[in-house]
Amino acid sequence: MQLIYHPNSQNDLMKVVFFFSGGASSLKATYKSKLHGQKYQIVFALTDKPQAGGIKFCQEVGIPVDVFDFRKFCEERNINPRSLKERPFYFEEVLKKIEPFKPDIIGLSGFMLIVTEPLLSAYKNRIFNIHPFRLDVLTGPKVERLDVGDLMPEEVEKLKQGNQLERKYKGEDAVYDGMISGEPFAQSTLHLATALFDEGPIVVMSKRISFDQDRIKRLLKMRNYRPLRKMADEIQERMKWECDGPAFVKALELAADGQLGIENHTIYINGRPLPYKGYQLEDESL
Repeated sequence: MQLIYHPNSQNDLMKVVFFFSGGASSLKATYKSKLHGQKYQIVFALTDKPQAGGIKFCQEVGIPVDVFDFRKFCEERNINPRSLKERPFYFEEVLKKIEPFKPDIIGLSGFMLIVTEPLLSAYKNRIFNIHPFRLDVLTGPKVERLDVGDLMPEEVEKLKQGNQLERKYKGEDAVYDGMISGEPFAQSTLHLATALFDEGPIVVMSKRISFDQDRIKRLLKMRNYRPLRKMADEIQERMKWECDGPAFVKALELAADGQLGIENHTIYINGRPLPYKGYQLEDESL
């Protein structure tokens, strides 16, 4: 097992760099946490969007922030912004920008670009990404829905490989997709970013926010999708503060304390392997 972060004898704070594309809600939540300045320090932030709302916050609280416009970068170099094959050129420059800050962890707070090499290798198992729904439910050609959260990761990997399974609720519309598919609740997932989109090991899952299932069923029966979309958007906005932020803070706390480790696909806390669903904030309130 390899620790994700090794606390040193000088009691230096764990250094965190955040990437964001919008309001940077998880960056804000982790900065406002009492653990900021005690266990970890946000030392730098980077955004690919010049209009991102999180820029103002960083400037107000004194976090160095770099606006590195992805589309402008691609236009200047005649690069197709949709091509993942060419995206490493961008992330090569990103690496140069963050290197002076020597981060221990990179946090993705609503960063809408899929992260690629060379960043993935340079910060392997140290890129934390928050996803606004459950990632412990799988789907595949012969299986519509399979909840594997309580299984051990090695068991899940065998299931995935043998049955062509992948995570069911990936991508930007995960809250809406889960809601209209009959899921009883929403739950944010903090996972490690890997080359496989939204497929990295789960570190922490947030508390749950229940759906109004009766209303959802009525609207689906009427094929009235507009209020369903509004409902999903409202829940996702609520999750930024009640789910995403707390999950990010807990993951940074576990890492800063030297409790968080990984081996293959399995996350460990204090040397104890966790099930596929990772650490559950929901259990802390039980």
